[in-house]
Amino acid sequence: MRKITASVIKADVGSIGGHTKPSEKMLRIVQDRVKESINKGLLLDGFVSHTGDDIAIVMSHERGVGNREIHQFAWNCFLEATREAQRAGLYGAGQDLLVDAPAGTVRGAGPAVAEIEFTRDPQSKERPAEAFIVFTADKCGPGAYNYPLYAVFSDPMHDGGLLLNPKMRKGFSITVIDMDHKDGDRVIKLEIPERVWDLAVLMQNPDRFAIESIHSRYVPEEQIVSVSATRLHNIAGKYTGKDDPVALVRTQGMFPAPEEIVEPFTLGHFVTGDARGSHVMPLMPVAINTAVAGPYCLPLVACVAFSMDAAGKFSEEYVDMFGNVAWDAARLKIQKKADEWRRQGFIGPTMASHQELSYTGIVDALRELEKEFEVRK
Repeated sequence: MRKITASVIKADVGSIGGHTKPSEKMLRIVQDRVKESINKGLLLDGFVSHTGDDIAIVMSHERGVGNREIHQFAWNCFLEATREAQRAGLYGAGQDLLVDAPAGTVRGAGPAVAEIEFTRDPQSKERPAEAFIVFTADKCGPGAYNYPLYAVFSDPMHDGGLLLNPKMRKGFSITVIDMDHKDGDRVIKLEIPERVWDLAVLMQNPDRFAIESIHSRYVPEEQIVSVSATRLHNIAGKYTGKDDPVALVRTQGMFPAPEEIVEPFTLGHFVTGDARGSHVMPLMPVAINTAVAGPYCLPLVACVAFSMDAAGKFSEEYVDMFGNVAWDAARLKIQKKADEWRRQGFIGPTMASHQELSYTGIVDALRELEKEFEVRK
């Protein structure tokens, strides 16, 4: 029995030809550093991939959530990848590294972070096996997981386990963060299903409120979900790209099954993001290591499933959940949905709200136009 922490840290630090994908050399640099850290004992295991132009590092270790050494390691990986991007003349080198050096952890410094600490015990009655999935998104805001997580943890129309699994019927404790609050983390904890309608009220505005974590009520100390719910423009004070969140979700047993967790993504729900981060577009499930190459820069999400042994090592193989042909029909539907929606261009709800656009050049144009308005007599 041992305490293990699963950490996912992701950042955009440079890409080829615009916001498309990091170079293979950048990825190799990070992969090599991860291997070195495993050999030196900092990490138990690690996995590197990219979604669009973001590099994601999935790690297991025994140092707990928010550990300075783990976060500094990830930051240094991104710094080295940034230097390679600068050397190669790639676009947006170091874009998500918003401070000169992180103060302890990288949370609030630009990269997206999701972490859960749990006990790994093969003799455990509840969790003899540890299975989890990692979501990595690009070109979308941090509330991108609100709809899927709401559907999975509060709606039996999407998740049959809420009816069939007695341990899940005990409900969940869901923590929601107010991302517009800049002076510390402003959060609310809601017990589900009793307060499911209150949760719905908050989920209506994914640009302000986001699910940050979910815990079991059957075993209250067991955390199921961790989401990186931070706003880059609150950190940088200007538009620096969308927040491109990650999510870590434990599965099976007393938690939802992987197929229940991914089901809501067949909808292609609308999120704020897209090219220049200023439009509302449907979220496209894609295989890992997919470049942004389609029209409009559709928001993307990838999903990888892992198992973990008693020593904290990942299974030798992983499952690319959205890489399966079962998702081809959903992708075609979502692309058609995006094409029709984007025909409306910048008019009305197809473009982000003025609050979301407040860090872009449109604000300056509006300010100048305001000077020319006059009240008709």
